[in-house]
Amino acid sequence: MSIDSALVTALRETPGTGKVYSVFERAINILAPWGQLVTLAARRLDDAPWTIRAEVRDWSSTGIQAGDPADFSARGISFDSADTLVLLPGAREWFAKRIPLADITTAELASGATALGGLLEAHGVRGGILAASAADDAASAGASGPTAFDAGIAQGLRAAREALETAVRAGDSAAIGEAALQLLGLGSGLTPAGDDFLCGLALLAAQPGSRLGAARGALAAVVAQHADRTTLLSWTTLREAVDGRVRESLLELLNQLFRRRAEDPAGLARHLRAPVDRALGIGHTSGTDILSGLLAGLRLETELRGSM
Repeated sequence: MSIDSALVTALRETPGTGKVYSVFERAINILAPWGQLVTLAARRLDDAPWTIRAEVRDWSSTGIQAGDPADFSARGISFDSADTLVLLPGAREWFAKRIPLADITTAELASGATALGGLLEAHGVRGGILAASAADDAASAGASGPTAFDAGIAQGLRAAREALETAVRAGDSAAIGEAALQLLGLGSGLTPAGDDFLCGLALLAAQPGSRLGAARGALAAVVAQHADRTTLLSWTTLREAVDGRVRESLLELLNQLFRRRAEDPAGLARHLRAPVDRALGIGHTSGTDILSGLLAGLRLETELRGSM
């Protein structure tokens, strides 16, 4: 079992009764007494902010249902409705690692962007951010076109993404905020594609030594002020990402991206394939959309260094 270190502190300092928000096979989301969304994850999922990984295979078979009360304490989380107790003493604490970007050369950033871009193009899941950039490819191949709704979402994603990247290049905090607000909540599902893209960009911007400080500040302000623009789960995830706190599979990918610093893009891509595949497995298109945001961040970081 493992637990986010921030959650350990919160359980000790703010015990009380929360309420089950949603139940899935691999996870239960609970609104904690202090207003934070907390996740109980199955063992096969990775560590993440405000998450406890427990030795459970299927949470949906426990009898716990949305709306059930959940008691929080330093000892654990209990559900009287299902006679279930998640004990915490002895659990391994998880901390989100940071990657100092000041130690990474511009050439290494560019190589990482090239490797990640190639893997995304070859293995990314179409349907979110990639759908926005591949609509012409689908049409020319004779594939059935998207619905009017899907086409509108794709157009909005593409326009807002391009506006955000232009604003970051210009260092225009106000324009960054406007473009980020256009992306926030744009798309379908529990974590819309626009949010996932912002999550990937925010992850890189939050690393020590990043030149994307203006982007991080503007993103943090937009997220803090507009929680009503997206789902609670997605908003919680994005709020943590602006502090560099994301699930372990994404942090490990970022670490691997710069661990083999002397490799050419082709060699780096071979070593990145496994961690990229793990990240692409997040949700349906969420992994692809998050990595698309990370890729945009790598390219922007490289460009901004070149302009200094």
